[in-house]
Amino acid sequence: MFVGDGSRALERAGEEVLECRWCDLWRSGTRAVFGSEAPNAELMLVGEAPSEADLRTGEPFSGPSGELLDEWIEALGLSRERVWLTNVVKHRPAVEEKGREKNRPPRASESKACRVWLDIELEQVAPRLILALGGSAGKSLIGKDFRITQHRGVALPGPSGVPVVATFHPAYLLRLRSPELEAAQQAVQADLGLVRDLLARR
Repeated sequence: MFVGDGSRALERAGEEVLECRWCDLWRSGTRAVFGSEAPNAELMLVGEAPSEADLRTGEPFSGPSGELLDEWIEALGLSRERVWLTNVVKHRPAVEEKGREKNRPPRASESKACRVWLDIELEQVAPRLILALGGSAGKSLIGKDFRITQHRGVALPGPSGVPVVATFHPAYLLRLRSPELEAAQQAVQADLGLVRDLLARR
């Protein structure tokens, strides 16, 4: 475990993760993407895994789902520069479908192997609150019995007692059409309202 100054410890972890071989995801030949932004943020947002766009930039939430997430962060009265963004796994899990690679959820073994990096982020950032984006993040942070449809929108105890609020992943909303889209948008807005209220408590 990296100790000392939080910013430096995170920087070192970000360098070390590029050589990570704890699971087989590195064999895809793609780069690892560590967390980024505010190393002392009160709010940490945890997604599933890097996207294809993230692999190009080396930053989490770089593509269309990141643009939508930016709107959600703005709705909280925050900006990317004031939160910590990361994912459960740091390499992209993908399967080939119709001649191109498509994202897939990380396997439990992959999430477990990659947990060392998430634990470093949790320890060094030490957020007051975590927003889990999607089912994979919820399972990793809350437990294997987590179900996004049942447990989103409430504050549940997470790692080291830090409360976790789960909501849908932005990429999920981008795949929806009416009327499911409107229902999901309303759910997310309610979840963000809870996050905003919890952050306002001192």
